[in-house]
Amino acid sequence: MKDEHELSQNRTGTTAEAGRLERDPQLNKQMNTLMQRIQRLRRHSAADQELSYEELRRLYESQANRDVLQLQQQARQQRIARLIAQADLSPDWTFERMDHQDPALEYAIQTAHSFISGFEHWAAHGGSCVLIYGGYGTGKSTLAGAIAHELIAQHQKSVIFQQWSSIVDRLFFGVIEDQDERNRYRRALEEVDLLIIDEIGSNRTKLLESQSSFLGHLLRRRKNLSKSVILITNHAPASLHQALGDFCFEAIKAFNPVDIHLAGPSRRPHIGHYPG
Repeated sequence: MKDEHELSQNRTGTTAEAGRLERDPQLNKQMNTLMQRIQRLRRHSAADQELSYEELRRLYESQANRDVLQLQQQARQQRIARLIAQADLSPDWTFERMDHQDPALEYAIQTAHSFISGFEHWAAHGGSCVLIYGGYGTGKSTLAGAIAHELIAQHQKSVIFQQWSSIVDRLFFGVIEDQDERNRYRRALEEVDLLIIDEIGSNRTKLLESQSSFLGHLLRRRKNLSKSVILITNHAPASLHQALGDFCFEAIKAFNPVDIHLAGPSRRPHIGHYPG
């Protein structure tokens, strides 16, 4: 009964208040003004909440972008490390470790950087070939290895760096016994982004016909795939022609190769006081 009495009183009070608003226009105007202010405050509060949400969203997006960038950088470094390991590159083969004050290396280093900067162009136009030749210890392998390191670091290209004798042993003398594995190795030589073959014809005045034929076919296959090569040898172009034979040498010429001659004495450290 008490609750019903209070409810009746509240309804009576509300009805009385409504009646006063109707009888008092000034009070009615003040109430309308107050309601408008309350509505404006509500709208401003909602706007503030929306702005805070936008700021929070931008903060989350910025953090997410930083996290994605960090993951991308980590993935890139892991891929670079994996490519270097697969290429079997010496960590000492870098441009930083080469003597940039040596005038005999100036053209070689400039040409190497041009090859790197134009690598994507050559990949779309039939591939390129760099022939690096000179005496023992003149820095041929170091130069080629530095190119490989830069291509991996800048463009994440796959590289195989192999001595010619190692390729011959794997494919001709049973170092790789399994035929399927031998075929995979041959395809890798054909399809890797950059193939570097070191010491071609280093111990022979003339390659065996079977080996010369294989190298000629390998180079032709890479040319057809627009894949670039670096060939390293002690032979000057004329004697290399004699060592490889016409079939193989014509395959090199098809690349319109750039030759780099590294002259001078050995740049390797002396043994004691012996400078030879």
